[in-house]
Amino acid sequence: MYEKEEEMLNQSREQLEQLAIPEQQINDAIQRGIWEANSKRRKRKKTFWTLSVAAILMLTFITSIRVSPAFANVVASLPGMERFVDIIQFDKGLEAIIENEYYEPLGVSQVKDNMTFTIDGIILDETGMEIFYTLEAPFSIEDIPYGEIEVWNDGRNLSEDSSYSFGYYGEKTNRIVERFSFTFGEVKQFPSQQFELIFQLENEKKTTFNIPFTLKNKLQQGKVYALNQEVEMDGQKMLLKDITVYPLRVAVKIVFDEQNNMEILQFEDMRLEDENGEVWSSIQNGTSGFGGIENKERTYFLQSNYFKKPKELFIKMDKVQALPKEESYLLVDFGKKKILKQPSIGKVEVTNIESNSLTVKYLPIRENHSYSLFSQGKNRNGGVVDIPSQSMRGDGEHEYSEIIVDAADIINPVRIDFIAYPNYLDGSMSIQIK
Repeated sequence: MYEKEEEMLNQSREQLEQLAIPEQQINDAIQRGIWEANSKRRKRKKTFWTLSVAAILMLTFITSIRVSPAFANVVASLPGMERFVDIIQFDKGLEAIIENEYYEPLGVSQVKDNMTFTIDGIILDETGMEIFYTLEAPFSIEDIPYGEIEVWNDGRNLSEDSSYSFGYYGEKTNRIVERFSFTFGEVKQFPSQQFELIFQLENEKKTTFNIPFTLKNKLQQGKVYALNQEVEMDGQKMLLKDITVYPLRVAVKIVFDEQNNMEILQFEDMRLEDENGEVWSSIQNGTSGFGGIENKERTYFLQSNYFKKPKELFIKMDKVQALPKEESYLLVDFGKKKILKQPSIGKVEVTNIESNSLTVKYLPIRENHSYSLFSQGKNRNGGVVDIPSQSMRGDGEHEYSEIIVDAADIINPVRIDFIAYPNYLDGSMSIQIK
């Protein structure tokens, strides 16, 4: 009955294993696995077969990318597939999202000023949104800086209290395939499935794309593990309040004891681990979440294992960065180009001060892992001093971080709190949550 389909499936599997795959067959397999699995179902028996074929093809496809660099390079060379290779190789949480069809392909485009912007697909949960896109033109576009990026839902700007990041293309190109990663400032619900992306380029014409889109996937709710368990590391007390597992990330809520004499900064190695020792590590650009060091209660985000069903699950912590509270900042007089106060631990050295900038030197905090050391400052009157620019570089032995503060905000002296510092608490922690 399905002889033709069975023959096609067997041929696809054999070709995947041999890594000798014409581009059209790869495209067909990928489209069948990612797009057809989400297409409108017409007949029950045919639907079951289509999903079975898609699942086998997707599993083979993902496994081949993970274990074979040669196959990964072939797939990455195909239009639009760079993002999937990157996801599958480096983020197990997003890999599981794709495997479980929670990635929603869209393919909606708009042409402005001879440039085409396409929303290729979306991943949405209560904590954020991943927007996969393609920007292309018949001319070079890698030097066009990005302006404002907003996402609207039911008349509400989701970007107002959110942070976002996007990749940057340094090489000469007329086609950028990347994603915008939004992290909401608080857990959100969405009154409708109607959204709009507003994306502005900082070119001469201030090209602005306004693209409405509709999501069909049902929003997956977070799974809450209530803990309310106090732990202590190196004399510093923390209450692990709860852990909520969302499709995009895991939210770990921690309340810090006000009597602690150390300011807790970064958790370099906070992770989830199952009964087999499989680990979901912290987000690759450092732990992020809700609340800064001024907050008693903070939420930290990790990679998600939402679509996994482990029998046991543990939260573990090692390498916790901390500074004595009375030494957890720089006090700078930019007018006199002078440091008035800094940590006595001496693992970060101020090497240069200008009228509205400074440069610090330190040993790498972690291999292949960069941290911003500062977020913002406060002037003498308690007003916020913005840090609109931070840059990092290395010389093979040391890292150098330069910050530029908003000159209009400076009323000397300025206090600039550390949000990361290469000084650590002794000890580690492990708690079973399931």
